[in-house]
Amino acid sequence: MANIIIIDDEDHCTNVLENLINKVHPDYKVIGIFTNPLDGLDFIKDNPPDLLFLDIEMPNLNGFALLDNLLPIDFDVIFTTAYDQYAIKAFQYSAMNYLLKPITEKNIVKALSDWEKQRKKTTLEQWQLLQNNLKNSNKNCSQIALPTGVGYKISDIQNIVRCQSDSNYTYVFCNDGNKILISRTLKEIAELLQDHGFVRIHQSHLINPQFVKGILKQDGGSLIMHDDVEIPVSRQKGKQISEILKTMIRFK
Repeated sequence: MANIIIIDDEDHCTNVLENLINKVHPDYKVIGIFTNPLDGLDFIKDNPPDLLFLDIEMPNLNGFALLDNLLPIDFDVIFTTAYDQYAIKAFQYSAMNYLLKPITEKNIVKALSDWEKQRKKTTLEQWQLLQNNLKNSNKNCSQIALPTGVGYKISDIQNIVRCQSDSNYTYVFCNDGNKILISRTLKEIAELLQDHGFVRIHQSHLINPQFVKGILKQDGGSLIMHDDVEIPVSRQKGKQISEILKTMIRFK
């Protein structure tokens, strides 16, 4: 069971969202639908939802300004947007939920499924990180929100030494000694961090080449990381050892 509010200045978008939510999750209740964000803002103050579907580009008050008027946010948000790929990266780095327009049933199913797994309220730190990342959306974001069992851990990306798969979870090992278990698969993390030079050298391991301090070539090859852990290199990834060597020369 969840109470949902929809705010979008286009009638057809609110209709599509309401119909799809009722279809895929009839146990959810849409308690408010608004095409005027100011009306939606007033309603939320007295009727906070569990989940808000929020358009970004709207007249009078855009989605970000609306949330600024509600801080601290006591619910979760799924943004509906037509933003480009760089801005989408900002959402992903900030662990913020989003739906790309035009919205389809498949996308709604995935968005609600992902939200059900987390059920975490949007934190002020996430919100600030998203705003910062959007300002730098044409560049590589420098921080990432890591979803843990109790909330989100904001981490400098270049502080991450390596990531190790644990079924549908991933351990993130940081240079400051922190070990963080996050509710993301290694594949998801690898896709996010590839723009920062991270390399998936094994089915279970993703590494930051800046923290490689040694390479062993026997038995198929392995890497010695900054934390003295030896990471195997899969046969399919063996050719990447030479690329890692070049990276080490470039960074060291």
